[in-house]
Amino acid sequence: MQASNLPVRKVTSVRCFAAVEVSSPAVRRLLEEAREEMRRALGADAGSVKWVRPDQFHFTLRFFGELGPVEVSQAALALRRAAAETAPFRLAVAGLGAFPSLRNPRVLWAGTAEGREQLVALARRLEEELAGVGLARETRPFRPHLTLGRVRQGADVAAPLRDLLSRPPSHYGAWQVERVVLMRSELLPAGPRYTVVEAAELVRGE
Repeated sequence: MQASNLPVRKVTSVRCFAAVEVSSPAVRRLLEEAREEMRRALGADAGSVKWVRPDQFHFTLRFFGELGPVEVSQAALALRRAAAETAPFRLAVAGLGAFPSLRNPRVLWAGTAEGREQLVALARRLEEELAGVGLARETRPFRPHLTLGRVRQGADVAAPLRDLLSRPPSHYGAWQVERVVLMRSELLPAGPRYTVVEAAELVRGE
Protein backbone atom coordinates (compact mmCIF):
# COMPACT_ATOMS: atom_id res chain seq x y z
CA MET A 1 0.00 0.00 0.00
CA GLN A 2 1.35 3.42 -0.87
CA ALA A 3 1.96 5.66 2.13
CA SER A 4 -0.20 8.75 2.41
CA ASN A 5 1.48 12.08 1.77
CA LEU A 6 -1.01 13.89 3.95
CA PRO A 7 0.66 15.76 6.83
CA VAL A 8 0.25 14.26 10.30
CA ARG A 9 -1.80 16.54 12.51
CA LYS A 10 0.06 17.36 15.70
CA VAL A 11 -2.16 17.13 18.77
CA THR A 12 -1.45 20.10 21.03
CA SER A 13 -4.61 20.42 23.10
CA VAL A 14 -5.17 18.76 26.47
CA ARG A 15 -8.33 18.03 28.42
CA CYS A 16 -8.19 19.92 31.73
CA PHE A 17 -10.05 20.80 34.88
CA ALA A 18 -9.29 22.78 38.05
CA ALA A 19 -9.89 21.00 41.33
CA VAL A 20 -9.39 20.58 45.04
CA GLU A 21 -7.95 17.14 45.73
CA VAL A 22 -8.93 14.99 48.71
CA SER A 23 -5.52 14.92 50.38
CA SER A 24 -6.62 13.01 53.50
CA PRO A 25 -6.22 9.20 53.31
CA ALA A 26 -8.81 8.84 56.10
CA VAL A 27 -11.42 10.83 54.14
CA ARG A 28 -10.67 8.87 50.97
CA ARG A 29 -11.15 5.64 52.93
CA LEU A 30 -14.55 6.72 54.28
CA LEU A 31 -15.66 7.85 50.83
CA GLU A 32 -14.54 4.53 49.40
CA GLU A 33 -16.74 2.81 51.99
CA ALA A 34 -19.68 4.99 50.90
CA ARG A 35 -18.99 4.09 47.28
CA GLU A 36 -18.87 0.39 48.17
CA GLU A 37 -22.19 0.72 50.01
CA MET A 38 -23.70 1.99 46.77
CA ARG A 39 -22.19 -0.95 44.88
CA ARG A 40 -23.70 -3.41 47.35
CA ALA A 41 -27.10 -1.72 47.08
CA LEU A 42 -26.97 -2.14 43.29
CA GLY A 43 -25.93 -5.78 43.51
CA ALA A 44 -25.66 -7.30 40.03
CA ASP A 45 -26.29 -3.84 38.52
CA ALA A 46 -23.13 -2.33 40.06
CA GLY A 47 -21.51 -2.62 36.63
CA SER A 48 -24.02 -0.07 35.35
CA VAL A 49 -21.90 2.63 37.02
CA LYS A 50 -18.38 3.79 36.15
CA TRP A 51 -16.92 4.15 39.64
CA VAL A 52 -14.27 6.73 40.51
CA ARG A 53 -11.08 5.39 42.08
CA PRO A 54 -10.26 6.71 45.59
CA ASP A 55 -6.95 8.20 44.41
CA GLN A 56 -8.94 10.34 41.95
CA PHE A 57 -11.50 11.76 44.41
CA HIS A 58 -11.70 15.54 44.04
CA PHE A 59 -13.99 18.56 43.96
CA THR A 60 -14.03 20.10 40.49
CA LEU A 61 -13.86 23.89 40.57
CA ARG A 62 -14.03 24.31 36.80
CA PHE A 63 -14.06 21.86 33.90
CA PHE A 64 -12.41 23.33 30.81
CA GLY A 65 -12.50 20.55 28.26
CA GLU A 66 -9.81 20.81 25.57
CA LEU A 67 -7.30 23.64 26.02
CA GLY A 68 -4.46 24.68 23.75
CA PRO A 69 -0.99 25.58 25.09
CA VAL A 70 -1.77 29.28 25.45
CA GLU A 71 -5.06 28.56 27.22
CA VAL A 72 -3.33 26.12 29.59
CA SER A 73 -0.88 28.88 30.54
CA GLN A 74 -3.76 31.31 31.03
CA ALA A 75 -5.66 28.83 33.21
CA ALA A 76 -2.54 28.14 35.29
CA LEU A 77 -1.99 31.87 35.82
CA ALA A 78 -5.61 32.36 36.88
CA LEU A 79 -5.30 29.42 39.29
CA ARG A 80 -2.19 30.91 40.92
CA ARG A 81 -3.87 34.29 41.27
CA ALA A 82 -7.00 32.80 42.83
CA ALA A 83 -4.91 30.72 45.24
CA ALA A 84 -2.90 33.77 46.26
CA GLU A 85 -6.14 35.46 47.38
CA THR A 86 -7.43 32.46 49.33
CA ALA A 87 -6.53 31.30 52.83
CA PRO A 88 -6.26 27.57 53.61
CA PHE A 89 -9.55 26.24 54.96
CA ARG A 90 -11.03 23.11 56.47
CA LEU A 91 -13.38 21.18 54.18
CA ALA A 92 -15.74 18.46 55.39
CA VAL A 93 -17.53 15.92 53.19
CA ALA A 94 -21.07 14.89 54.12
CA GLY A 95 -24.16 13.46 52.49
CA LEU A 96 -24.81 11.57 49.28
CA GLY A 97 -26.88 12.61 46.30
CA ALA A 98 -27.38 12.37 42.56
CA PHE A 99 -27.62 14.64 39.53
CA PRO A 100 -29.93 15.57 37.95
CA SER A 101 -32.30 14.01 40.51
CA LEU A 102 -32.85 10.97 42.71
CA ARG A 103 -35.49 9.77 40.24
CA ASN A 104 -33.03 9.90 37.37
CA PRO A 105 -29.51 9.54 38.80
CA ARG A 106 -26.75 10.01 36.24
CA VAL A 107 -23.96 11.22 38.57
CA LEU A 108 -23.59 9.85 42.10
CA TRP A 109 -21.85 12.20 44.48
CA ALA A 110 -20.86 13.18 48.02
CA GLY A 111 -21.53 16.71 49.23
CA THR A 112 -19.99 19.24 51.60
CA ALA A 113 -20.54 20.51 55.12
CA GLU A 114 -17.98 22.73 56.89
CA GLY A 115 -15.99 24.72 54.35
CA ARG A 116 -18.70 24.83 51.69
CA GLU A 117 -18.79 28.64 51.67
CA GLN A 118 -15.02 28.85 51.28
CA LEU A 119 -15.10 26.30 48.45
CA VAL A 120 -17.80 28.25 46.63
CA ALA A 121 -15.88 31.50 47.17
CA LEU A 122 -12.73 29.90 45.75
CA ALA A 123 -14.61 28.75 42.64
CA ARG A 124 -16.04 32.24 42.16
CA ARG A 125 -12.61 33.83 42.61
CA LEU A 126 -11.18 31.45 40.03
CA GLU A 127 -13.93 32.40 37.58
CA GLU A 128 -13.05 36.08 38.01
CA GLU A 129 -9.37 35.40 37.42
CA LEU A 130 -10.12 33.24 34.37
CA ALA A 131 -12.19 36.04 32.88
CA GLY A 132 -9.32 38.41 33.68
CA VAL A 133 -6.87 36.42 31.56
CA GLY A 134 -9.29 36.09 28.67
CA LEU A 135 -11.00 32.72 29.20
CA ALA A 136 -14.77 32.52 28.89
CA ARG A 137 -16.87 32.34 32.03
CA GLU A 138 -18.73 29.17 33.01
CA THR A 139 -22.45 29.63 32.31
CA ARG A 140 -23.66 26.89 34.68
CA PRO A 141 -23.90 27.56 38.43
CA PHE A 142 -21.22 25.99 40.60
CA ARG A 143 -22.63 23.11 42.67
CA PRO A 144 -19.87 21.66 44.86
CA HIS A 145 -19.82 17.88 44.80
CA LEU A 146 -17.39 14.98 44.72
CA THR A 147 -18.23 12.43 42.04
CA LEU A 148 -18.26 8.80 43.21
CA GLY A 149 -19.66 7.27 40.04
CA ARG A 150 -21.28 7.99 36.68
CA VAL A 151 -24.25 5.93 35.54
CA ARG A 152 -23.81 4.40 32.12
CA GLN A 153 -26.10 5.49 29.30
CA GLY A 154 -29.47 3.77 29.43
CA ALA A 155 -29.02 2.23 32.89
CA ASP A 156 -31.70 2.75 35.56
CA VAL A 157 -30.35 2.59 39.12
CA ALA A 158 -32.91 4.81 40.87
CA ALA A 159 -34.89 2.14 42.73
CA PRO A 160 -32.04 0.30 44.50
CA LEU A 161 -30.33 3.56 45.50
CA ARG A 162 -33.44 5.48 46.62
CA ASP A 163 -33.21 4.68 50.34
CA LEU A 164 -29.46 5.17 50.50
CA LEU A 165 -29.52 8.56 48.78
CA SER A 166 -32.56 9.78 50.76
CA ARG A 167 -31.23 9.10 54.25
CA PRO A 168 -29.93 11.85 56.61
CA PRO A 169 -26.40 12.97 55.68
CA SER A 170 -23.52 10.86 56.91
CA HIS A 171 -20.17 12.53 57.56
CA TYR A 172 -16.99 11.34 55.86
CA GLY A 173 -14.38 13.46 57.61
CA ALA A 174 -12.54 16.69 56.88
CA TRP A 175 -9.09 17.97 55.96
CA GLN A 176 -7.23 21.23 55.51
CA VAL A 177 -7.33 22.44 51.92
CA GLU A 178 -3.93 23.95 51.20
CA ARG A 179 -3.68 23.91 47.41
CA VAL A 180 -5.64 23.83 44.17
CA VAL A 181 -4.55 22.09 40.99
CA LEU A 182 -4.94 22.30 37.25
CA MET A 183 -5.33 18.69 36.20
CA ARG A 184 -4.90 17.03 32.84
CA SER A 185 -7.41 14.24 32.15
CA GLU A 186 -6.59 11.55 29.62
CA LEU A 187 -9.43 9.20 28.68
CA LEU A 188 -7.90 5.73 28.40
CA PRO A 189 -9.53 2.29 27.92
CA ALA A 190 -8.69 1.36 31.53
CA GLY A 191 -10.21 4.61 32.84
CA PRO A 192 -9.12 8.24 33.07
CA ARG A 193 -5.57 9.17 34.02
CA TYR A 194 -5.04 12.44 35.88
CA THR A 195 -1.79 14.40 35.83
CA VAL A 196 -1.15 17.63 37.73
CA VAL A 197 -0.24 20.41 35.28
CA GLU A 198 -0.08 23.20 37.87
CA ALA A 199 -0.38 23.22 41.66
CA ALA A 200 -0.95 26.49 43.50
CA GLU A 201 -0.71 26.87 47.27
CA LEU A 202 -3.39 28.80 49.16
CA VAL A 203 -1.31 31.51 50.77
CA ARG A 204 -3.41 34.46 51.91
CA GLY A 205 -3.30 35.09 55.67
CA GLU A 206 -6.48 35.23 57.73
